[in-house]
Amino acid sequence: MTAEAEQLRKDGHHVEKWALGWLLLSLAMWGWFGYRFLPADGRGSLARAEDSRALVGILALAVIPTIIATATLVYARVLFRLARRAL
Repeated sequence: MTAEAEQLRKDGHHVEKWALGWLLLSLAMWGWFGYRFLPADGRGSLARAEDSRALVGILALAVIPTIIATATLVYARVLFRLARRAL
């Protein structure tokens, strides 16, 4: 294995670890969204309006780490393919 291919492989593993971290954060955010989405009994219409604004905010925050996790996973796969071609 050439030094270039080995470095690409190491970089791919490093990026893949970051992607896993982003994925875990994303799952936690989606879990938080799901928890807040479950209906709560005994709330009035004013509380529902506040909850809907909070849900939209949580949803927006959950989408960001999901996109980052996807992008880093794709980048890791590209690095692994480049390492294979460098052999």
